[in-house]
Amino acid sequence: MILYRGEIHDTKEQNRLLDGLEEIITEVLQRPAPTAETVIAACDGLARRVLSGEFDGIIAALGLDKRFTLAQAAAAANLLRRDSLEFKLNLELGPDWAGAKTVTPPHSGLTLTKEVLPLGVLFHIAAGNVDGLPAYSAVEGLLTGNVNILKLPQADGGLSVLLLHALTQAAPELADYLYVFDTPSDDLPAMQKMAAMADGIVVWGGEGAVSAVRGLAPTGCRLIEWGHKLSFAYVTPKGETPEALYALAAHIADTRQLLCSSCQVIFLDTEDREEVRAFCRRFLPALEEAMAAGAPLDDGSAAQVTLAQYEQRLESITAPGPEVFYGKGCSITMGEDGELELSLQFGNPLVKALPRAQLPAMLRRHKGVLQTAGLICAPEEREELAMALLRAGVVRVTGPGDMSRTTCGDAHDGDYPLRRYTRVTER
Repeated sequence: MILYRGEIHDTKEQNRLLDGLEEIITEVLQRPAPTAETVIAACDGLARRVLSGEFDGIIAALGLDKRFTLAQAAAAANLLRRDSLEFKLNLELGPDWAGAKTVTPPHSGLTLTKEVLPLGVLFHIAAGNVDGLPAYSAVEGLLTGNVNILKLPQADGGLSVLLLHALTQAAPELADYLYVFDTPSDDLPAMQKMAAMADGIVVWGGEGAVSAVRGLAPTGCRLIEWGHKLSFAYVTPKGETPEALYALAAHIADTRQLLCSSCQVIFLDTEDREEVRAFCRRFLPALEEAMAAGAPLDDGSAAQVTLAQYEQRLESITAPGPEVFYGKGCSITMGEDGELELSLQFGNPLVKALPRAQLPAMLRRHKGVLQTAGLICAPEEREELAMALLRAGVVRVTGPGDMSRTTCGDAHDGDYPLRRYTRVTER
């Protein structure tokens, strides 16, 4: 499906619609953009409809309820409520960001008018690992007055078109600022047309996706990269408790380790491999319990994990490899180095020894991919360890169960997106 000027179109009309889009956008950009209040009011109304259950049946009909629970839908809807969006705007751009301001710079003898305006046209290339994220990315563009072209991920399932269409019905003045296409990533001619119209390209994804987008971006286009990042837990002997371990296990089970904020590696503050082995044995029952309590994997994910574990077992027969602790529906691999890396995911974390003295150097080696650290330590250790993690490049330090929490005003990978989606003008 395609959303174009507030109307739903069939995918086969993509090229015809794209051919006329530059002319439309040029005309739209000559008008004053919809105010943030217009966007906030429409989003708040949409959020209340979602929270009232109005969309539950549609979400189920799209098949999204198998991975996008109603509780998750409610949490996402809360991000669109008036108080959340007002808080976000004030935090990221300041309470008096909108409108022209007359200033007289010292020693200049000049009187100037400064104004924060939209970047212009944002081309969002969304990822499919978080349901609703593509629509929220477009909302961030709307808040700052931009025209938004959104390329949906394959896994979206129609949810973003549903939500953004409802938004344009509530506020028809937003229709000319939203263009949503379900274009496959290998349709390079269409992607190039979208990129050519953009003043900024917002890309959610891994290194491969970002590299591909760099080739599409026209000269002078602002490239705004979100992800792919890696996250981890750090555990000290003084901080380990059964409650903390289960909170970490529940986080791993709930996120399936698919998010940038999901724990991939559990680092232990030790040099002793026997302590690592003992930790794996203690943690495995908690992980088994958390995985059993969570929603079952879909067939594709379950097959992926089974195949990866089968290959791992075969390799261990033919050549020495890492020690693996297998549980029901999960496993723990005892790593042989102290480096951050991606795990098998879906409830299969790595556990490695990493004394705190070696922590800063290791993190600096991975400085381009750091995001969240879930810290399990004694209260008297937390401030020192948290600052060591942050100074080494980690973006966020949380408790073990909060690594993937989402709140209004969250930074994206250490930056406020609304600042990236605007420009400061002078006249």
